[in-house]
Amino acid sequence: MAKEVPGKSNWRTSPNRRPAAFGSTRLTDDILQPPTMSRSRVQIATSYAPGVLLTWEGGKGICRSVPLSNDISNKLGSTTIDLIFENMRDFVSNWRQRARKALPEAPIEFILDAPFRDSRSGVVNIERRSFELTDPGKVGYVPYPLLFRCGVCGSIREFHSIDDLARRPLPKKCNGHTARWTQVDVVYVHWSGNLLPLGPFNYNFDSSTGEARQIRMCTCGSQNFRLRNEAPIFSEWRYICEGCGDTRPLKKADPEVLAKLQSEKDSTGTEFEWIAVNMLPVSYRANSAFYPQRTGFIEFQDDGVVALMAQDHVNELTKKLAEIHQIPFVEPSEEDIREAVTASTKHQGDWEDYEAFQNMATRADQDNRQDRARSYRQSASEIRESWFANGLVARGKLGSEEITQGVVARQDWTQRFDPIRLTIQHDAFLREHVHEAIANHGAVDVMEPDITLSNVVNDPAALHQYQNTVGNLLDRMGLDQLVLVRGLPICEFSFGFTRVSSSPIYHREFKGRSVKMPVRLKAFDQLPVAGPKYPVYVTQQKNEALYFRVDEARVRRWLQINQVSDIPDYGLGRAYLEQYADFGHFLEMFKDRERGGVYPRTLPAYVYLLLHSLSHQMIHSLADTSGVDRDGIGEYIFPADLAFVIYRKGMTPDLGNISAMWRNHAREFLQRALDPRMLRCGSGSLCDVRGGACPACIMVSEINCVASNLLLSRASLKGGTNPEWEPSDAPDIIGFFDPRCIND
Repeated sequence: MAKEVPGKSNWRTSPNRRPAAFGSTRLTDDILQPPTMSRSRVQIATSYAPGVLLTWEGGKGICRSVPLSNDISNKLGSTTIDLIFENMRDFVSNWRQRARKALPEAPIEFILDAPFRDSRSGVVNIERRSFELTDPGKVGYVPYPLLFRCGVCGSIREFHSIDDLARRPLPKKCNGHTARWTQVDVVYVHWSGNLLPLGPFNYNFDSSTGEARQIRMCTCGSQNFRLRNEAPIFSEWRYICEGCGDTRPLKKADPEVLAKLQSEKDSTGTEFEWIAVNMLPVSYRANSAFYPQRTGFIEFQDDGVVALMAQDHVNELTKKLAEIHQIPFVEPSEEDIREAVTASTKHQGDWEDYEAFQNMATRADQDNRQDRARSYRQSASEIRESWFANGLVARGKLGSEEITQGVVARQDWTQRFDPIRLTIQHDAFLREHVHEAIANHGAVDVMEPDITLSNVVNDPAALHQYQNTVGNLLDRMGLDQLVLVRGLPICEFSFGFTRVSSSPIYHREFKGRSVKMPVRLKAFDQLPVAGPKYPVYVTQQKNEALYFRVDEARVRRWLQINQVSDIPDYGLGRAYLEQYADFGHFLEMFKDRERGGVYPRTLPAYVYLLLHSLSHQMIHSLADTSGVDRDGIGEYIFPADLAFVIYRKGMTPDLGNISAMWRNHAREFLQRALDPRMLRCGSGSLCDVRGGACPACIMVSEINCVASNLLLSRASLKGGTNPEWEPSDAPDIIGFFDPRCIND
């Protein structure tokens, strides 16, 4: 909603108003319902999300989008809800880390909006009750900015609220002539996320109240101004006082930022620059006026992808990792646990409680009450975990001390690169979106096509030729399996926005200097419901995807040829988990630098480098052969499982682009990924020397890349100069497509 002037009423609850004048309807005596508009769900979740300024076809009036309640929590699975808040927490934590790294002294309230943090400690805190999972089916709008200019004489009129405008309509006459009023289509924005009309009245700090106070008149006492805006650039625009003729430039302090910095200066002596306070004039149409923040994930039915990540499920998580990667695991039997618990005087009743919760969970499953079953199992797990934590029962012992330590250390790892989390997700992905989907014709292994994927199915000779051709290409690429998933469930959600910059740091250019400013991540405006609730716009779509699993023997040969150390005789997945060290939020050790980096050639780094580069190569090949835009393709990497997924991200109905591509261009799709021309860069040798990845070759848009286009190099596929993050004496890379890696 429009930012209100201190002391003025909110537009929804103003006591004196004429809502019908703006198409509004009254919900109750105290709440107004704004007029609504319908757009596609993805448009409302992004381009028309609350806080954006918009206009209608023909430019008839500027409005601000405001939220409407449309709770869909009861339509979403519990695991999806958990993943939404888990991904939101990770996004916000990453935002805070990036801002803090660049500006460690910046106040936390300049980095994160109140709904994303604890008000006392400043740590990231996402309270579920403060958010409503909302269907972006419709959104409201209200007139904004309420600043009007006469096209004849330039005189302006500014209104504090819709109520104010309704009570004091724009006059038909202005300075003795017929007025021609239009909204001023330039606004003030600030990296704090605040937005104000382009009015002439600035703010001063009032030390007696600790607040910024707006001075609403000229020094001569006049409150009337004209806007001279003929110049092509905003810095030459001027406000002219109609009383004394004094001029003033477009300059306005962000009142919230001014009050905070001036209060700190008065109490601690900390100086600040006015460039940190002054807002920027921009067109309401400018991108910098509004950047929606959005993220997404693959949906799973298995609640273990979330539940096993909790600290009170360490034993179950360890056991699951042992099962997936075939690691020896010794644990006490249920009978041994029961005897130890019942033998304890202090815990005698625990076993009965534990069994009761387990039995209730089973009955709830039978009655299809999944949320209730999950709650009962959670209670049972907490009781069981307490026995291990108190030393009453020995934990199961994993045959890998390094992974046992990693299960504990992972609480401090960056979530999106955490191989333990990704391994659990890959296990669920295989079960739900590959094996079960194939059984239900929701996915198909390309080596065993069905009639809808290829017309060779009913012709044994043609099928044999197809399998030979495709199989040979997959072997050359080092792929063990390629599956087309027809309906991969993707959940995307937007939960906030920023202004001026889409990233946590804005570089303010001023007199030849570039000054870093923190960009605040803002929640969308509050919903018109009881209690402070903020909308999270959720969109779901089942899109086509391709699942790739890389041949482990081929990867092992590639690692050995490239002199990667510590390659064990057992599975690479287990080795990846054992040797992994946190990549960090920003992959700092893998960023481009002058030759002579210090990060060694490790198994986790090289496996991720390979999978990530293969993923990008397939994204480019898919875009070229299917017609899907590169920015419309997402990726998901499961490093410990030597697998990755690329999928169509669009929220419009899936037209079968990937299926059609495979039916018509399967061989071309695979050959293009291997084509030497596709492994070259249009920027020439400079890209090869600097790491083998740039926007002219293998990179994709950063919003689609899971690793911000780092840990990425064409050299990992075709061979070439070693990465800059390695020591300068490290040998060049032998490519994964090199014959030495293909041949046994």
